[in-house]
Amino acid sequence: MNKKKNIVITGATGGVGSMMAKGLSKDFHSICLGRNKEKLEALVKDIQTEGGTASYETADMSKAEEVAEAGDRIVSSVGAIHAWINNVGVNNHNAIGPTWELEPENWWTEVALNLNTAFIGTRTAINVMKQQSKGYIINLGGGGVQDPKPYGSAYGAAKSGVVKFSETVNIELEKEGLAIKVFAFNPGFIRNERTEVLVESKVGRKYMPYLEETMKHGAMSKIEDTNNLIKTLISGKADALAGKYFQADDKNIEEAIENSDVFISERRNVLRVRNIETRKRL
Repeated sequence: MNKKKNIVITGATGGVGSMMAKGLSKDFHSICLGRNKEKLEALVKDIQTEGGTASYETADMSKAEEVAEAGDRIVSSVGAIHAWINNVGVNNHNAIGPTWELEPENWWTEVALNLNTAFIGTRTAINVMKQQSKGYIINLGGGGVQDPKPYGSAYGAAKSGVVKFSETVNIELEKEGLAIKVFAFNPGFIRNERTEVLVESKVGRKYMPYLEETMKHGAMSKIEDTNNLIKTLISGKADALAGKYFQADDKNIEEAIENSDVFISERRNVLRVRNIETRKRL
C-alpha cells in the first residue's frame, strides 16, 4: 500500500511535466495525467525503474468532463489527492509574432490551452479535495507575467490570467472556509525538448533570439529549483502565503515564509497596479 502523498501532474508526458513527475516521485506518488496512453505508460515505467512511485490516468485537459472523471478514478484508486499541479501549457509557433498579424483562432487557442486548462484542473481538484481535510493546487505561470513578452502576447496574457485566477480562487476558498491552498509559480526557462524546438524554430529565431543566446551562453533554470519549491509549497510551511506567485529561480521561498507578515502587508508576489490608489472594497 502506497503511503506517500499523492500528487497529480497534468501535461505530464512532455517538457517540464515529465521532469517534475520524475523528480517528485522519490518523495511523493506522482499521478501522471495526459492524453497519450503510450507515453504515460513509458513515463511511469521510467519512474519506477529509477526508484520512484507513479501511476497514470488519461484525460484531455481541455475537456472538463474527461478531467472530472479522471479525478474520480484517481480518488477511487489512491484514496486522496494531496496536491494537484496544473502544468499543461503550450507555446504554439502559430501564435508567435506581431499580434495584428496572428490569426484570431490561433491566438485564442493559445490562450485557452494555457488558461482554460488551469481553470478545468483547478475546478476538478477543488471538487475532489472538498471531501478532504486539506489540499494544494499549484498553477504554472510563465513568461509575460513579470514583464511584457513581445511577440508572445497570447502566451503572456494567458499566464498572467493564470496568476490572477490563482489568487482569486484562493480568496474564494478562504471565504468559503475550505482548507485548500492555491499557489502559482514560474519554473523559468528550463532546457527540454520543447524549449529546444522553440529556440530552433523559424519564429523563435526571428522574434525571440534572446532565447537561443540564453540556452547557449546564459544561466538556464533548473528543474531541481522547481521541485524544491513545490515541495515547500505543499509542506504546509507556506500556507500563510497562499494565493501568491513565486519564481523558482529566485529561491526565496524560505525567506518569504520567515517574513510572511511583511510579504502579506506589502503585497509582495502578487499582480498589482502600484501607481493607482485602490478604491476601498465594499
